Amino acid sequence: MLNEDDYIKAFSELNNTDFNEKEWLINNFETYKSTLNWPPNLPPINRSDLIKGTIRERFNSIYKDILIEYVYELNNDDQTLILKDKHFWL
Repeated sequence: MLNEDDYIKAFSELNNTDFNEKEWLINNFETYKSTLNWPPNLPPINRSDLIKGTIRERFNSIYKDILIEYVYELNNDDQTLILKDKHFWL
């Protein structure tokens, strides 16, 4: 599990004037994975200890909110993110 400072750092990047969503998603994927249970070769699920209102739960929600704007794949074999372009309607 990550230190609370890792989540705060990720949150602070959201306010940068040169914020790039795609780079942020890529750079913070390991942080996002810390909020998941991801068994080998199965899709990830949120950890059962994500308590509403906590910093970990908030990070998980924000990450997913930004992620769904993109075409992406989660590779369950090696637990990686394949991030493509934003959906054409956005």
